[in-house]
Amino acid sequence: MSHPSLHLTARDFDAYAAEKATSKAYSRPRLEVKQRALAWARGVVARLAELGISVDVHGSDEHPSIRNKHRADCQWVFFWRDQAARDELDRLLDRGRSISEAIDDPSPFTRHAFLALRLSEGEVEVCFAVHPDAKVDVDNLRARLAAAEAATGEHASPLAAELASALHALPEQFSFGAGGGDRVACSAATPDAIAEMLRRAADGQVPLWIGWSVARETAIEHADILDEQLEDAIVALAPIYRLVAWSRANDHIALDRKLEGIEQERARAHAELEAENERWRSEQARARERSMEQARARGDERVEAALPARRPTLATLFKSTSGPGGGRGEPRPGPKHAGDVGAPVRRAQHADADQHAKADAPQRPSAEPAQRAQRAPSGEPDAAAKAATEPAKGGVIEKGSRVRVRRGPFGDKVGVVSELDGRGGARVLLGLLSTRLELDDLELVIDGKERPALSTSHRKPLAPTPRKAR
Repeated sequence: MSHPSLHLTARDFDAYAAEKATSKAYSRPRLEVKQRALAWARGVVARLAELGISVDVHGSDEHPSIRNKHRADCQWVFFWRDQAARDELDRLLDRGRSISEAIDDPSPFTRHAFLALRLSEGEVEVCFAVHPDAKVDVDNLRARLAAAEAATGEHASPLAAELASALHALPEQFSFGAGGGDRVACSAATPDAIAEMLRRAADGQVPLWIGWSVARETAIEHADILDEQLEDAIVALAPIYRLVAWSRANDHIALDRKLEGIEQERARAHAELEAENERWRSEQARARERSMEQARARGDERVEAALPARRPTLATLFKSTSGPGGGRGEPRPGPKHAGDVGAPVRRAQHADADQHAKADAPQRPSAEPAQRAQRAPSGEPDAAAKAATEPAKGGVIEKGSRVRVRRGPFGDKVGVVSELDGRGGARVLLGLLSTRLELDDLELVIDGKERPALSTSHRKPLAPTPRKAR
């Protein structure tokens, strides 16, 4: 044989002893048996393909798992429908299967008719089997029996006769039966016995089994030739597999049309799902666009709200409304005539001369305070003195008023009130700076207390140096 051999030994049978079945400690020797069996099965698949039977090969779990009820007491190698055919039928089988049934028996191997090799502690066997869970194969078998009996009117149908002929062609070591106990030699099969077996299997009561079992001692004694004989036995069961198992050529339940309807239904459901997903994606895109537009609108509103209503200019930055000529930013009157360019200079020189004259004159007490005291009522202080000594009240300081800072880091600085917040504070422009100060820390700048502004930007001329006496 060109492919790897199975070559079973006593150690291989011992790996599936009852006391080892639930333990994972013996998974290694069981895995070695599984690997050799799958390698041997490749030759079987090639020979079945030559007969026009396309199958896939799978092995059962070598360790305790949910698919073998947590008991690895045997090793199965399944030859069943290819992946495309199984997927096609599973979509139909899953429609009538409840969740509890799927949880109770998650193994997929019983849902299809199959050829198989099975190795346990006491024997090795090859078989063709149809489990009651293989609904498609069982229904097809039941429909074929009913159609044959209705056509002939006989209890033994032509299917039973065909199956009897196929069983008689098997070696005499093969047996058949419906269930695990009562098995009959294939060479002694009668159409009536086969019809009863098929009826019991079609009713879903017991599995249908046709195969050959080899005892442990015989398998170990003839290990050199057993591999080829097991392969020949599976190939000999291929006609029975083709006769009983459902296929498109062996369709007696119009399953082909059902499968086409299922495919059309799946395609329609897929198209509806894709359309729903597309609508959802479109709605999400429109919602994102609306959200972005609303966010941009809110951002624009915040920017507009943060911008001042009127931006100050250089002409209005230091403009004062407290009195004529009080603001530093107000334009000074120029000369009446364009030719009178020296008038400001002459006025400045006269003002300087008057100041020197006043400084040289003896100091005389002024009568104005006494006159103000005489005019003021008794017990009431002078209003001008009160305004000069007490801080200005909130009603006096207005927007545009020139004020002096009484205390703090900007003490004695003069600025212009640009805004009143209505909470006892004001925003004051101090040159290039703008700060918020309490009204109690501010006082109005009175015209008489302010340093007189120069009428020219020229430097004040120096006084002449007096001559020394000779």
